[in-house]
Amino acid sequence: MPAWWEQLLHITTGHVRRHDDLPDLRQLPTRPVALERTHYVVNDRERDSQAPRTYVLRTERRTRRSRTGIAVTSNGRGVGHLPGDIADAMWPLLDRLGGAAVVNGTGPKKGSIRLRIDLPLPESISTFIRTLEAPSVKPGP
Repeated sequence: MPAWWEQLLHITTGHVRRHDDLPDLRQLPTRPVALERTHYVVNDRERDSQAPRTYVLRTERRTRRSRTGIAVTSNGRGVGHLPGDIADAMWPLLDRLGGAAVVNGTGPKKGSIRLRIDLPLPESISTFIRTLEAPSVKPGP
């Protein structure tokens, strides 16, 4: 589903459908990563919640405004971006997955306002991609 369509659905209905068509990276080993630019788009109620949440990582064209190239969305709405050095490492992997994938996330650490995601380790994503790309062996007659 294109990002603009998700945003339209979120505006009109308040939520979007499940992301069954996207690769799900939530079961892979992760590390916590603080998002950039969350303070511009996330309200206090959403920020104060420590409940687990589902995020979608999406590659986007790099511009002067968005230098990192990987946006993080929740319910069809952008909530931040990956830091530049991490986005540089993740871009080729996410591109091989079709440009988008589902990950877990949480609220900010105590004393911070930046949301966090559970970013899968690059090695585990590479292994995940190899399993997807491996030819399936069908049993004989």
